[in-house]
Amino acid sequence: MELGRTNRASAALLLGALMIAGLSCDSASTLCSSVNGDVLLLARVDDTDTNTRIELAFTDAEGSGISRGFCLNDTVTVNGAEATKVRRPSGNTVFALNLEAPAETYSIIVTHDDVPTELLAAPEAPTLSLSQPAKGVELSRAAPFTVAWEPALGEAGEVTVIAGDTIGASACLAELFIRDIADTGTFDVPAGSLAAGAGLSDSISCEAFVEIIRLDEVPFELRSGTAFHPDSRMIAASERSIEFESVP
Repeated sequence: MELGRTNRASAALLLGALMIAGLSCDSASTLCSSVNGDVLLLARVDDTDTNTRIELAFTDAEGSGISRGFCLNDTVTVNGAEATKVRRPSGNTVFALNLEAPAETYSIIVTHDDVPTELLAAPEAPTLSLSQPAKGVELSRAAPFTVAWEPALGEAGEVTVIAGDTIGASACLAELFIRDIADTGTFDVPAGSLAAGAGLSDSISCEAFVEIIRLDEVPFELRSGTAFHPDSRMIAASERSIEFESVP
């Protein structure tokens, strides 16, 4: 899935499919002939600094893991708005929709072969804001630096902190720093967690980012129609990031 800075950092949690306009209903490249119980539905809601987006993918639970579309006239709606089928360069397709804001409850209706199935999900991933570091500040790789966010949910909760290069493929920095930590509102990224990329001088300055991600994962509640595979689920992610200058 393409989910903003999270994709850049954690390489995305799920989602893909293969459906090309014009495929016949019985094509092996669709799930047109599959029954719901054999289809795994994975959905993810990402609430970032700039937008909220939901993406859904349907895969054959016993197949290759490549998610696919249904028949040509089948639809997927989220809280009354129709999602758009988006084909990825990899050949995967997701059903995607931009939202105005995260919802308390998501009603997903999948109409397959003119038969609707309604699912409900109510994940809890309370939004957060980053207060440290300051945007654009220089932070030395040789020293620890503090990440602070609010509100904190306490020791029982968990967030993921990610730090690394903002440029992805042409790495100025080496590997990402990724750590699951208690949701206490503050964390010190250890000295040496970031390093210059292979073949680059340790004295280089790099554009970098730090991100906090809060997740919740819930199963679907079947309201009407036929249930999808029991492992079907929704993940909600609240993600906030700040860019800074990584210096020696």
